[in-house]
Parts: sequence; C-alpha cells; structure tokens
Amino acid sequence: MANDREGAAGLRYVLSKIPSSDIDRDWKDLSGTPGRKSAVLVPVFPRNGELFLLLLERSASLRRHPGQIAFPGGAMEKGDRGPVDTALREFTEETGIPGERVEIVGTLPEVRAYSSDFSLFPVVGLIPSGVVPGDLSPDSHEVKSVLEVPLKELERTPVMENFIRRGKVLSYPVFRIGDGVNIWGATAWIILNLIRTLEDGEMKGSRCP
Repeated sequence: MANDREGAAGLRYVLSKIPSSDIDRDWKDLSGTPGRKSAVLVPVFPRNGELFLLLLERSASLRRHPGQIAFPGGAMEKGDRGPVDTALREFTEETGIPGERVEIVGTLPEVRAYSSDFSLFPVVGLIPSGVVPGDLSPDSHEVKSVLEVPLKELERTPVMENFIRRGKVLSYPVFRIGDGVNIWGATAWIILNLIRTLEDGEMKGSRCP
C-alpha cells in the first residue's frame, strides 16, 4: 500500500489542474440546463505510481445505452443537493464502494447526450487507497463488468467519427483499447476533456449521440 499512498500524493498534484470552483454548485442553480440533469463520477485511483480510471460496462438489458462503456452515474434524484451528491450516490450504488472513500477533486465541462436527452455533469474523484477486487460489488442489474483502464492507454489521439442527427453532422471521439473495447459518446468526450485538462490543453463543450 505504500506505493499507492505515494502515488496518491503525486496524483493530487497532477489532478490539481482540474477546476474545482464548481464543486459546491447546487442543482437549483442549474435550472436552465437543457435536457435531464445528471452527473457521473470520474473515478481515478493510483496503482504502482500510475493513474487508472474506473469504468463500467453497462448491462445489455438496460433501456438506455445498453452494453456501452460508461462512468458510474445517473439522473438527479430528490434529495441530491448538487452534481457531487448525485455522482457519489450513483457511484456507490453501481460499484459498492462507499462514497466516503472518494476525495472530490474538481469538475469537467458539461457534456450533452442527445440520444437520451441528458446533460451530464462530470465530477472527478480520487480514490487514494486504490481499488482491489474485494472492494467491488457491482449492481448486477446495471453493470455487466468493471474495467480498470490505465490513463496512459487513453492518451493517444482518439479517432473522430461523424453521425447525423436531426439533419446536423456531429462528431464524437472513439477510444479503442485492448480486447476490442470501444469507448465513445459522452464517456469518450469526458475522457478527452480530462486528458486535455491534465495536459493544460483547452477544454471544449461537447455534444454526443
């Protein structure tokens, strides 16, 4: 665990580039947001000095985005004060990891998912103690599998693909990782914004299918 603790200390410095001014925002302050308000947690954790992302493969039986790779998250519910509350609640429900183990680092730009009419608010959280198999008890109804992806696998430039929706041509990034796994749509935009932020690149608003 010593390596993970040292890795977490270094990652806090790396992640300090992520804007934190919006951590405390309230859902009522986002009342003008188009579509259904939702939030996802972008869980990062150290392992042997590297930064990993925790992602979920959604169950094929789900009505929205079945089988896709996604971050833990979901729609705002009554009792959620803001995106942080929503993201942590959904993270715990879907992975079984208590929200108390997550240090909220900051937020990334809102991403609009037009196919489901969701506006997603990404909240970045560090799990300084790391993640081991015994930590996970995913919701079998919503989650088929859990992926632990080294961020370095996602640092290469993604492929940009086009699609037509309501007569407009929109582009979205696609990350292709091992074993034929494709990450696209809202999740890919969030990853791309995370990488741009950590590299001091420009963050851009995103639209996805």
